[in-house]
Amino acid sequence: MTKLYKMHLKNIEYWKRVKRESSEIVYVKDKIDSFTLLLDKLGNPRTMPYSAGTYYMDLITGRLISIREVEEYLIIKPSGIIVAKEVLSKDKNVNLNAARIVDQNYEQYSEVAEDIEYNTYFCNKIALREGMSEIPLELVKQEIEIFRKAGEEMANQENRFYQPEFSAYDFMCLFTVINVIQKTNAFDRDSLIKFISYCKNNNKFNQLLNDININSNGVFAYSNDLEEAIQKLRLSGLLYTISPESDAKIFIFENIQIANLIGKRIDYFDDMIKFIKNYKQFDLNNEHERKLTRK
Repeated sequence: MTKLYKMHLKNIEYWKRVKRESSEIVYVKDKIDSFTLLLDKLGNPRTMPYSAGTYYMDLITGRLISIREVEEYLIIKPSGIIVAKEVLSKDKNVNLNAARIVDQNYEQYSEVAEDIEYNTYFCNKIALREGMSEIPLELVKQEIEIFRKAGEEMANQENRFYQPEFSAYDFMCLFTVINVIQKTNAFDRDSLIKFISYCKNNNKFNQLLNDININSNGVFAYSNDLEEAIQKLRLSGLLYTISPESDAKIFIFENIQIANLIGKRIDYFDDMIKFIKNYKQFDLNNEHERKLTRK
């Protein structure tokens, strides 16, 4: 299912940057006849701040916005611009259009999109507070910096007390338990990471995977979160490997205390069963491809 969308805007009012003859850059209220935002739908990952809407990423600039549905309208956040629902639609040609814009008029798109997505919010705030109809660029920059610092301070406060609802360790405990119940005594760590990466890239099983970060060294994917969780279960005598040379193949002891590992994780039990079913099929397909490659 495609996650790529276009938002075709017509006759919307926003704050537009204008360069005066004196070379001063200011913002003034204006209407844009037609402009199309190219977006990638991210959904609502738990690793991102709460939003009453749905997160999208601008494919050209990488900026994040939130789009909230209210009856027959959409509200673009943070700008606060309100548009009709029908302006947002799926488009399989978004990537092609994005490549053309990057090649031909990136600067123009980036400037207009920034004013629509972000700067209109700050200009509205300044205009309401100061009663201004023409806002200098420097004043907008100052407002953005105040907002950025306040956001960093709030994030620092939240991080101090953040406790994931379902951590990488929780994931591995439940993953291990269900494998034991299903009489599966081993799994391939690298294949598991590949499948987790695939799921995260396609917004699958978010409730299980939100707190597992996947990184890449340019050659293969890896996860420090998952590695740490696996190591904890090794030290607890639940998992083991045969040799350092084949540490990707991880075995599960059969006589583990299942009840102790399920505990509060029972709420995620059904989702993990579905995850493991999909993972085993994914692993089977990968093994088939590897065999074909070796022939």
